[in-house]
Amino acid sequence: MKNLLFIGVDQLRWDCVGPHKTVPVKTPNLDRLIENGVSFDRAYCTSPLCTPSRASMLTGDYAFTHGMGTNCDMYHALARELARPERLLHHDLRRAGYRCGFVGKWHVGVEKGPGDYGFEGNAPAGYGNIVKTEAFKDYLSSNGLSYRIEPEVYFNPDQQTMAAGRWCGPQASTPCHFLTDQVIGMLQGLAGGSEPFFATVQYWDPHGPHLISDEFYGVTDRTKITPWDNFSDDLSGKPRRVQRERDDFYRNHPRTEEELVAYIGYYCDHVAMLDYEIGRLLDYLDHSGLAEETLVVFTSDHGDMTGAHGGLIDKGLPYSEAMRVPLIFSHPSLQSGRRDTLALNMDILPTALSLLGVSYAPRQAEDLSAQVLGTSQQGRDYLLAEYHGLRFLYSQRILVSHDNFKYIFSPGDMDELYDLDSDPGEMRNLAAEADYADVLSRMRSALIDETARYQDPLRDCVAKFNGQWRTHSGQFDVTSAYLADAGSGGGQ
Repeated sequence: MKNLLFIGVDQLRWDCVGPHKTVPVKTPNLDRLIENGVSFDRAYCTSPLCTPSRASMLTGDYAFTHGMGTNCDMYHALARELARPERLLHHDLRRAGYRCGFVGKWHVGVEKGPGDYGFEGNAPAGYGNIVKTEAFKDYLSSNGLSYRIEPEVYFNPDQQTMAAGRWCGPQASTPCHFLTDQVIGMLQGLAGGSEPFFATVQYWDPHGPHLISDEFYGVTDRTKITPWDNFSDDLSGKPRRVQRERDDFYRNHPRTEEELVAYIGYYCDHVAMLDYEIGRLLDYLDHSGLAEETLVVFTSDHGDMTGAHGGLIDKGLPYSEAMRVPLIFSHPSLQSGRRDTLALNMDILPTALSLLGVSYAPRQAEDLSAQVLGTSQQGRDYLLAEYHGLRFLYSQRILVSHDNFKYIFSPGDMDELYDLDSDPGEMRNLAAEADYADVLSRMRSALIDETARYQDPLRDCVAKFNGQWRTHSGQFDVTSAYLADAGSGGGQ
């Protein structure tokens, strides 16, 4: 293998593809990609939000290192552009002689887009809603295509926050079809040169609103959709902000099983649309001969709540529906199979560069090439993830252990502890249960260690909230200063 194709999508649940499916969604192309590739069963996003997760995938660093902890275009954005763009890993590929192309959603800066960092292509900066671009309008016009939107579901009164409906146009008129055409055209150009290439296509789908094209509207059999097991969650064991966000931000969220099934149906139709486009791309690789020399990686920036936990919508929550992602490496030379190693989506490029033999400076991500090749099953003992807020600033840290316990640290509210083996739906918060006191203590100690190891700015808070006051974090300690001035020698 000499080339790299990174296929990224937006807000795809890990349990909508492959052997983990919990819904009757039609994904024959992603299913075959999983079947013929190496898939990580326990892959997570670094943060359940677009900008921080995307920046982490492109740099191999946590958001608390690259600085983009919130969506870059929010009014309270922690950063609007990357503070250290030299950390973008495609620079290492460029130095190794690779041409690098970018198609689709960027969302890693408001003013600067991929072209400003050396990528070929014309992907817009910011969120870059593709339907507003002249390129998409010209594509529709030149191909005699059109569409109109028919909203059918809103999440707020007075027809606010469109959730789903009809695209009222053929699949060829959709943004995801346009992006597939774009990336195939880019691949044709890149393959014509003598240099190896790294190309990425980042689809906006299946991010809502779920507007379904004529060919895929209603393609999912609603009679086979079963409501999520945790739809009955009353949220009593979760921080107060979770219930408030559900009830006050999305006031028309699904409240009955019938409403839930209908909404899941739209989501599944949307995933089926996306799968069709990925199939077109995979078919092109096969027919062009590029499949033999191109490593293909597939993942999502994060998942989607889709009405889980009593009707929670969107992302920005530390639960599995929003945190877990599909992660697949595929090439004919790889022995296909499933891996149980804890993985983060920021591991993708370090792993791919290692497989391609391209050197890079160390990152906070881990190189999973040995796990991909099957020469090792060793991996993280603990997986650290982060969340800094979506609609308001809100710090949380998430820790998953190799034995499948999950600890959520919320400085402003209650902590959460879940046994993901016995309670995959995260319904029963074990943090206050005496029988799990030892597990909670172990997870808290591990979080202190992990945040310290990665120089997480929240590490002092994590340690002190859990009773460890002498943290050596470098944070100013006024008590120690007074004792030192008094010559007591204390406070060290």
